Amino acid sequence: MKKNKEMMYIKKLLVLCSVISLLVCISSCNDDNENGLQFGDPEIVNIVSLGDEPAINEGFPEELVRVEGTGLNDMKEIIFDGTVNTFFNSTLNSNVALFFNVPFDVDQGSRFGNQTVTFTNLYGESVSTEFTIKQPGPTLTVADTFSPSKGEGGIEMRAFGNWFFNVEDVLVDGESVGDFTVVSPREILFTFPEGKTETTIFTVVTAGGMVSKDLPIVGGIVQILFSDFDGNGIPNINNDYNADWFSYGDNIFQVSNGLGVDGSGGAEIVWDDTGTDGFTGSGHQEVAPVTTSTDSENAFILLDINGDDYPGTVMEFILKDATTDNWIFKVPLTGSGWQTLRLKLSDFGFGFDVNNQSMGDPNPATLVAVRMQISHEGDTGVVPSGYRYDNLKLEVLELD
Repeated sequence: MKKNKEMMYIKKLLVLCSVISLLVCISSCNDDNENGLQFGDPEIVNIVSLGDEPAINEGFPEELVRVEGTGLNDMKEIIFDGTVNTFFNSTLNSNVALFFNVPFDVDQGSRFGNQTVTFTNLYGESVSTEFTIKQPGPTLTVADTFSPSKGEGGIEMRAFGNWFFNVEDVLVDGESVGDFTVVSPREILFTFPEGKTETTIFTVVTAGGMVSKDLPIVGGIVQILFSDFDGNGIPNINNDYNADWFSYGDNIFQVSNGLGVDGSGGAEIVWDDTGTDGFTGSGHQEVAPVTTSTDSENAFILLDINGDDYPGTVMEFILKDATTDNWIFKVPLTGSGWQTLRLKLSDFGFGFDVNNQSMGDPNPATLVAVRMQISHEGDTGVVPSGYRYDNLKLEVLELD
């Protein structure tokens, strides 16, 4: 009898344990559901690129993408094309989304085009989908783009940049250089053509696009780009336009996209006579001298200007060299639309006096800054006065 009672007690205890286990399991499942977790194989709906041009199931290298689907928790690895492992931060994952940057590593075998992406979680469950890695357009470095730094007929040169894949042609002034060698995705070897007498335009064309940059030559006419307000020119005045460019006096000044030639980046200076200063100006931080030429008769400031909104404006330009910043030249605004000014350095006057030509000429070899101003014409100038400007350059005749 006692033995039967013990058996009954054990059975009741087992039933109670079973009920408790079931309740714990149900509670755990509810917690998982509340936390957005689901059991089952992972599923991928889309991979959405989040770059400047969002797209589905395609994107550029290094671009951030969002994977959309279900069962994306506990992801262990993401493999592109069967070889390229992708870094991602698992703490940012959820059941329905995860994020990573599109990988591209030539050493691991990365390539452009359509390829399979395989996702595997901690439990060995995998799912695959298709994704296209698009080829970016080529770029050229901002500084030290060419070696040697100037072109000379028949001399072998190197150009440095990035994304030199599937290179279709290398051009100088729009003409193919013929044979060239892609040393790496960041370097191209070519021979500079004969017969060039002034600054040339170097261009790389790839399956992803094209890029161009001025390439000066040894001797002849050379143009040095100070700024095009699109990131090109002398580095220390093109890194941060709000810091690299400034204004002074009674003015309204801005640097912005859309103000330049063909809607590109540019600058605008305006005098509206609302302040008390008797001058209006803008300019850039000082730069290191950009030429060894001392010939001011064959040196010019080049600048694209547009004053359509401000007829009657009289423009002033100030040059700063190693010793003084009071070389001046005035230009009444005429014509319409964008036009290129070509100001000879030897025409600038000394002491803020255009007519003072008795103190020699500004030396292009010591030029460190150019200022773009508006003349108040003795407080009788047109109000408002102003103009937009773009593509500031120095042109010189170099002998070597």
